Amino acid sequence: MIKNRRGIALIVALGSMVLILIVAAISMYIITRGLSIASGQRTYQSAFEACEGGIELGLAEVNRAFLARTDPDTSTLNIHKFTVRVIPDPLFSMHAEGSVLKFSRGYFGVGYGMSKGGTNFYYRILAESEGAGGERVTLEVQQKKRIM
Repeated sequence: MIKNRRGIALIVALGSMVLILIVAAISMYIITRGLSIASGQRTYQSAFEACEGGIELGLAEVNRAFLARTDPDTSTLNIHKFTVRVIPDPLFSMHAEGSVLKFSRGYFGVGYGMSKGGTNFYYRILAESEGAGGERVTLEVQQKKRIM
């Protein structure tokens, strides 16, 4: 009976090695896939932060243009590996009626009381960031400025 089982240990050992090799290959695939996903997320986060920097620049440009009574300028800048385009646009303006204690917020001081109207100016600020690898993020905000 022992003579019929010659070589069975070799077959079991080879089978075990193949099984261990398959498990190791699957583990390596899962680990490398997770690393590439994490790398992509990190790159996207960097693109998002560069775009946020563009929004901050756009807000500053709107403030500058509002005080100078001019239209805001479009700008392009490089932040680390990203090219960020900032496009601040004046949307429209409208007359703001004065009223008695709007929204129950109270009295803010001289010049801000009852019957004080003004003009609201609305701006759209668009920031687009693009990386060398084709990563793209677009953010848009609106800002209101008021002349009393």
